[in-house]
Amino acid sequence: MTLSRRLRPLSGRVALGAGALLAMATLTIPATAHADVDDFSFDEWHGSYALSLDGDGRVTAEVTETLVARFPESDQNRGIVRALPLRYEGAPAAPEGIEVVDEQGEPVPFEVEEEDGFRAVLTGDDAYVHGEQTYVISYTLHDVVAPLDGGDAEEFQWDLLPVERLQPVADFSAEISFADGVLSGGLTGGATCYLGAAGSTDRCDVRQEERDDATVFTVPSVAVEPSEGVTVAIGLEPGTVVQPPERIPNFALDGGPLIMGGLAAAAGAGGGAAAITMRRRRRRATGIVIAQYDVPEDLPPLVAAPILGSGKPALEAEIVHLAVNGVLRLEEPVDSSASAEGGSPDLRLLDPDRTGDELDSATVSELFRPATPGALFSAPEEDEDFAQRMAALAVRGTTAADERGYLRKERSRLGALLGALALCLLVPMIVLIVLGASRENMTVLSVGLVGGALALVGALIGMARHRVHTRRGAEAHEYLLGVREFIRVAEADRLRMLQSAEGAERTRDGDVDVVRLYEKLLPYAMLFGEEKQWAEVLEVRYRGAGITAPVWYPALALHAAGGLGDSLSRFTTSFTSSASYTSSSSSGATGGGFVGGGGGGGFAGGR
Repeated sequence: MTLSRRLRPLSGRVALGAGALLAMATLTIPATAHADVDDFSFDEWHGSYALSLDGDGRVTAEVTETLVARFPESDQNRGIVRALPLRYEGAPAAPEGIEVVDEQGEPVPFEVEEEDGFRAVLTGDDAYVHGEQTYVISYTLHDVVAPLDGGDAEEFQWDLLPVERLQPVADFSAEISFADGVLSGGLTGGATCYLGAAGSTDRCDVRQEERDDATVFTVPSVAVEPSEGVTVAIGLEPGTVVQPPERIPNFALDGGPLIMGGLAAAAGAGGGAAAITMRRRRRRATGIVIAQYDVPEDLPPLVAAPILGSGKPALEAEIVHLAVNGVLRLEEPVDSSASAEGGSPDLRLLDPDRTGDELDSATVSELFRPATPGALFSAPEEDEDFAQRMAALAVRGTTAADERGYLRKERSRLGALLGALALCLLVPMIVLIVLGASRENMTVLSVGLVGGALALVGALIGMARHRVHTRRGAEAHEYLLGVREFIRVAEADRLRMLQSAEGAERTRDGDVDVVRLYEKLLPYAMLFGEEKQWAEVLEVRYRGAGITAPVWYPALALHAAGGLGDSLSRFTTSFTSSASYTSSSSSGATGGGFVGGGGGGGFAGGR
């Protein structure tokens, strides 16, 4: 029968060693040290482990470690550090009842610190120590016998001498006794000792003998080099000791959070999906999209954007809308350097009375102060007040869409129900995770946290009131999609639409009339993300009509082919940067055993 537990990845032990050494350095090296405090040796290291059962049948180990250190005569060390892990095989295993005396039994001053999963004993005070010093450290451990994989046996597998140690040990020995009765009677007779660097499977001698009141295993005297350790594995029959609750399978604590978290995540996802589905369903009026080539005056870009749910820049489209309707004009930047660098155009107010909607007038008022014909506006690079005004203007567009009956806020009944269910499932999941926190089940914790986060997000989406389309809003949405359809079709198809009987009543098929029609669709092309394609169509129409540059952007004559699309792109980028400027900022001030494969161990070093 094998006496080793599951072979742990060596990389994990190496990582533990690195962390231990780092912690040891943190704990042991004072700022005023004159030399390396780890530059000393151990003449002797003897470990005595007396295992017995308490009244509940759980194993307890009374440990005494006798360490004889030899320090240099210079003022280098104040004592030693001996640290042990706080947990073993998923259960608490921190040393308790710690005492430190010398070879005469006289108390030695010490302090205890905890860091990075270790409890460390720091011997000595501010006085330096020299030459041979003996430290007898005694402490109590619990639950040091753990089941093997599969539960077919139990084992005391313990690191008697830590690998994380930079000092040689001239004479190491150990004695492990199992109290007579149930504990010694449960021994299988198998015992193995390993000696060497971390991960080594080289064997060392271990002897078994019977005494009056115990079965004793002895590791005879052996010299051990720095960064080498000694580990023993002693087998017992299954059920010999009572295991702590953390090691006993518990469906409620191990599986409950996974089930609750999964159900909560599913309910939350369902709630969020229900809310999203409601929003999409409310956009539909007839389900039929018919190409359209004009837009009513009461649907300026600031209102059309929230109806479309477009993430495209509505403010920039609104400005182009004002330009193509003769309210303002785009001009080359007054700043010559900005013009040379291809900066965004300035805006010249022509006729504020040509605005067709109250939001058009509000935009003019926010851009031009005062809003008198001839006023010039240049987008500021850093103006927080301007950015706030533009943000408020965008909000007014959404508010207007609500007030005009295109949109309203509603809550999905199914989404709210599933969201509430998700929140209800989160409560017992959190309770079970808290109750099982001492089990150190990272899978349960991770899945619970991820499932809980998904459930919470989905629940909030499902239970929230969402802005959805009314019947009128759905019809307007389909109408605007028809405008997008007109923009996307081939030019021949567009002309056929304009020459139809219905189209003839609304516009003549002359070049100038078509140019004006196409210009008015440009801001909506920006909302659809089709502005470059539509700019190319417009430029072809300008050339066909003999128009060197449009009235609303006369500087286009100064640009080469593709100038309109590039200018719109520069204008959009620059204006978006200005409208979103903020001066706020933030900054920050993270058998198959081996050496080092058991419990205990920890690390040791100088102080």
